[in-house]
Amino acid sequence: MDTSSVFGFMDFLIIIAGAYVVYAWYLLKFKGEIKEGVLVPQGWARRCKDLDGYRDFISTKLLVLAGAAFISGGICLYSDYVKKVSMYVYLGVTAAFFLVLVWFIVVTKKAQKLFFYN
Repeated sequence: MDTSSVFGFMDFLIIIAGAYVVYAWYLLKFKGEIKEGVLVPQGWARRCKDLDGYRDFISTKLLVLAGAAFISGGICLYSDYVKKVSMYVYLGVTAAFFLVLVWFIVVTKKAQKLFFYN
């Protein structure tokens, strides 16, 4: 396996993760189910104090994370297999995705404190 195929596989996994986040958003938004493991730790879904408030608070943020995953994975896959993009673009997109990921982790921790029983 050469370097581009390893990075291509990782970029593909990022796109799959984005699709899984969209699935978690769908379950939360339309079925009222909290996807454990993505949004909260295992066993926490039944500890929610205010499902409607939680849904309003986190649903848009889920779509931002999914969009960042799709954009980052797509641009990086394009660079790996179609046409190389600038190293600065590649690193910038990757850094932006990780910043969004860290932001999402902070937001979910805040949501856990606001909307779940300890």
